[in-house]
Amino acid sequence: MGTCRALILAYLLLAPLAFANPPEAQQTVTWALQNWPGFINSQNDRPVSGRLLDDLRVFTEQLPEYQHRYTLMPISAGFEQLRRGGTLCVVGAFRRQERDLLGHYVGLFFTLPQQLIIRSNDYQHIALAQPEVSLQQLLRRNDLRGALVHGRSYGPLLDPLLSAPQHRANLTRVRSTSSGANLFDMLQHGRIDYLLEYAEVFHYLKQQGQLQQALSLLPLKETETALLSGIYCQRDAAGAQLIRRLDQLARLPQTRTQLIANLHRYLPASTLLPRLDWVERYFEQRQQQSLTNLPTAP
Repeated sequence: MGTCRALILAYLLLAPLAFANPPEAQQTVTWALQNWPGFINSQNDRPVSGRLLDDLRVFTEQLPEYQHRYTLMPISAGFEQLRRGGTLCVVGAFRRQERDLLGHYVGLFFTLPQQLIIRSNDYQHIALAQPEVSLQQLLRRNDLRGALVHGRSYGPLLDPLLSAPQHRANLTRVRSTSSGANLFDMLQHGRIDYLLEYAEVFHYLKQQGQLQQALSLLPLKETETALLSGIYCQRDAAGAQLIRRLDQLARLPQTRTQLIANLHRYLPASTLLPRLDWVERYFEQRQQQSLTNLPTAP
C-alpha cells in the first residue's frame, strides 16, 4: 500500500509538469515552385526532380523544425498570393524592388546566365563562326527573329536590352504553359531563328529526346557575370525568421559542397568548366555575405 501511495503522489506532482508545456506543432512551409523542365520537373502535378528542386532540398533537409510542402505554381501566382497576405515562399525568383514590397528575400541559387540557342546549321549565318555572340548586334539584324517567354525575367543583365523599344520588332513574346519548352518547337520548325534559355533546360530536353533537330548553345558576350535567384517568403515575423535561417545555412561549408555538386550533376563539363572561376568566386564570397532584404541590425 505504501508503494502504491508513493506512486500516486508522484504522479500527482509530476502530471502538471508533463502538460504545462506541450510540444509545439511543426510550422508548415509551402514552397511555391514553377514547372520548368530542367529546373523543376513534374509528374502528376507534383515537383519530382530538377536542379532547383535539388538545390532547395539542400536547405530544407537542414530545417527539420519545419514541415515542408512543395507545390507547383506559376511565379506570378505566387507573388499574387504574397500580395494578398498568403503564407508561402516563392522559389527561384530574381530580386526586384517591387517584389521587396511583397516579401522577405534571400539570394541562394547560383545560375549561369541564359545562352543563345540556334539551329546548328545556322551557326555560320548567325554566329559568324564565333564561339560567342553579341545579343545587341543580333537584335539589330532584321533578317533574324527571336522569341522570348511572355512575362519572364531574363535577369538584370539582359532585361534592359530585351525591353528596349528599338528591338521589339525582331522579338516575339510567346505565352507558354511549359516554361518556354514550346519555343524549342518553334525553333525546330523554322518559325523563329533563336531563343534564350538556360543550359539546364537545353540539356534536359536533349536528354529526354525532345529535340529532334540539331541545336547549338552559345554564350552571349553581354553576360559577363553569373545570376543569383532566391526565395521570397511572406512579409511577417515568421517569414523573416525563415529567411534569416536560410541565409545562415547558405554560408555553411556543407551547403556549399552540396550546391556545387548539383551544378556538376546538371551541367556538362563543356558548359561548366569555362565558368568555374565564377563558381569559386561566388561561393567564397557567399560565406561572408548576408544576401537578404531584411533590415540590418543597428
